[in-house]
Amino acid sequence: MKLLNDWVLALRLARRTARRTLGRTLLIAALVGLPVLAGSWFSVVHRGTHPTGELLARTVLGSADAQLTVPSARTDLRGVLPSGSQYARAKSMPGDIELRGSGAALNVGLVIGDFTNALLAGTFRLDTGRMPAKPSEVAVSPALADHLGLHSGSAMTAANGTRYQVVGVARTLDFPKARQVFATPAVGDPDAQAEYLVDLPSAVDTGVLADKLSKQGMTLEIRASVIDPPVTPRGPVGGAAARVLIVGFGVLELVLLAGTAFAVVARRQTRELGLVTAVGGTSADVRRVVLAQGLYAGLLGAGFGLGIGVLTALIGKSWWEDATSTLITGWQIPWLQLLGVVAVGLVAGLASALVPAIGAARRPPLAALAGRFAAVVGAVRLRRLALVLVVAGLVLSVIGNIQLAAALDTAREQRAAADPAQISRVASASPTLPVAVVVAGITLVIAGLVWMLPALVGKVAGSLRNLPLSLRLALRDASRHRHRTGPVTAAIMIAVAGTTALAFAVVNQAAAKAQNYEPAGRIGDAVLQFDGDIPYSAQLVDRVQRLLPVEHRYELGTVVLNGTKETDGYVANGSVYSSGYSLTAVDPAYVARFLDWGRRAAAALRQGKVVVPLATMAHDGKVRLARGDDLDGKSTFPYPAAVVTSPPRVGVLPRSALISADAAKSLGTASVDEVHFSLREQPSAAQLAAVARLLGHEDALKVEHGYQSPVRKASIGLLLAGLAATLLGVAMSVALSMSEGRADFATLAAVGAPPRLRRGLAAAQGWFLGQLGCLLGVAVGALYGFTAHTVVGSPTVAVPWAVIAGVAVLVPLFAAGVPYVLTRSRLELVRRAD
Repeated sequence: MKLLNDWVLALRLARRTARRTLGRTLLIAALVGLPVLAGSWFSVVHRGTHPTGELLARTVLGSADAQLTVPSARTDLRGVLPSGSQYARAKSMPGDIELRGSGAALNVGLVIGDFTNALLAGTFRLDTGRMPAKPSEVAVSPALADHLGLHSGSAMTAANGTRYQVVGVARTLDFPKARQVFATPAVGDPDAQAEYLVDLPSAVDTGVLADKLSKQGMTLEIRASVIDPPVTPRGPVGGAAARVLIVGFGVLELVLLAGTAFAVVARRQTRELGLVTAVGGTSADVRRVVLAQGLYAGLLGAGFGLGIGVLTALIGKSWWEDATSTLITGWQIPWLQLLGVVAVGLVAGLASALVPAIGAARRPPLAALAGRFAAVVGAVRLRRLALVLVVAGLVLSVIGNIQLAAALDTAREQRAAADPAQISRVASASPTLPVAVVVAGITLVIAGLVWMLPALVGKVAGSLRNLPLSLRLALRDASRHRHRTGPVTAAIMIAVAGTTALAFAVVNQAAAKAQNYEPAGRIGDAVLQFDGDIPYSAQLVDRVQRLLPVEHRYELGTVVLNGTKETDGYVANGSVYSSGYSLTAVDPAYVARFLDWGRRAAAALRQGKVVVPLATMAHDGKVRLARGDDLDGKSTFPYPAAVVTSPPRVGVLPRSALISADAAKSLGTASVDEVHFSLREQPSAAQLAAVARLLGHEDALKVEHGYQSPVRKASIGLLLAGLAATLLGVAMSVALSMSEGRADFATLAAVGAPPRLRRGLAAAQGWFLGQLGCLLGVAVGALYGFTAHTVVGSPTVAVPWAVIAGVAVLVPLFAAGVPYVLTRSRLELVRRAD
């Protein structure tokens, strides 16, 4: 009972202190509440976009009892369902429908179903108008309506000439931004598989019915299995472990920053805490008072964070739907998850006050009443166990990366053996054990550095002596008060380490996508491909050329050998099943545009030879050609060939045997499959629209721009994140330093120090802590670099030099500049003497 009374008294004191120091209390509460806000917002929005239980059943089954899948839409359900059953064609997306719009055809998604039936209510969203009830009626999605200028009452024509009346605007729950057409089942294929929503009589045993239907090739999924799905075996725990690790580091970051901020409050009330012991209080009472303030700040921050997070999720429903491309049909508040998020916030608040509470309890009463702060003196020693953790972590990281390198080599060999033509595509490897070893190593490194950073700050500060006065004072202050500069530097290090690791992941993933990207043509060219919808004609190509800023055009086509019944000719070593490559006729001038490979290949083409990409395809300077209908290769014949390896991964070049158009005439005929236009400049939107109207298809012509990397935008975002975390940590430390050093500044002012010295000290300390934390963070984050390279399949270890340079150089400079600008050079009154 006494302990409870003590805590009640401590909480009352904490509330009084919070009201007196409202600004600092709100700052700590904000640090605690920000992750609670983010966690609450994410939990509510994620559950809204990923519903469970009855809400999920409503989006899948509407108001029906079950969904029945039958092999054909022609199936008569009256003969297989119990008497009294009601059913309706469920929403399905069987494919695309080609429409005519603004002079050009385009393919959009087709969604069919009995949308006017009440059983489907909740499986889609109707924005305006109504859903189609007749085969001649359709509803369109908002994206398609905006693209074609449609609305309720408009007419729409399919490419086959069928006209439809638009009666409404609707969206699917999963793809609300897609261009889609909603139609009745009459538009679909009657022989295709079909799904029905079924409302069964209450007396029907769904289990017996499901067994009966399964024997007839039908599948019945009942509502109960959607609401409460059967338990499935748990998959790999690597992803869950990674999430737990990220959350753990985030909480550690919060505790370090909030703890530093809390130290400011604890130092400001040193005399009050001294009075507690002066009137008979114990060290435990002092600790309890400070911990109560942490608990109070945690309650305040967690409460407001929870409320604002949930409110933000509910109010911003349309924004989150747009961001996630998923419609939210209802809210399910995950109370257990929210309680867990709040508990984490409360624990973080208590943990942030733990170190200041211990320090306050150890301070002698006379020193506390006099407002004297204890400074660390004596030799600075690094803890051996912390060093052991760092070394062990580095060793584990190296071992894990060696294992990953071996796995990556194996993956590359397997890819090359499976398909030599795809050898230029990157391979990836992410075995669970090596990745876990690397993550464990990085965790040990961070733990060791966090433990040893206070001493490391003192070591580094003590080793830099020949510096200007402001820097010397800043380093001395950092070394004497490393109990606060150490946690701040650790917080900066963790934030920058995460930023650097994400930067490695982003640039390596971009490098992998760029390597795997297969451009349709040379960068800057416009490529026109011909198929069944757009047949080739020289007149059509001439008309397209006149609409674009073309310098030259090149035609590529498949060579059809004489006498073949197939449409393709092949180059093969005895059979089209053995390294069979299409024989493609190409202009040597087009090939010559691709650097050294192009010059060598063009020279061979002008000599009338067939150019092949693999040495195994040619023997004694010749390659064997086979007819497309000669699967056994009995009628193959030799033809002069040249092997030019490593063709560029552009269009058909890496997967074709090439021959000049003149030489192809002696073998058969060459059909034109695609035309490449070399452009003087990028075509305007009006020119591209004119080509689309001419061709009748919006996407028939493609201007090749290459892979569009997101690295630049991502790097800016990562730099801003690292800068924000660094400035926050530096602000905490500088504020505490200015608070504790007021007496020292008064002494310096008394002996003639200039007023700008205070600002210089703030800037110097901000730079020192920011620089040390950023350098350590970059080093720790770089440990993930090779792991990112293997996991995402980057061809080489891509290094985010822009992010590293920005974090290592620019961020510390900002960390110095901001305190310099915001710190007042004039000294406030320290003490009034009577």
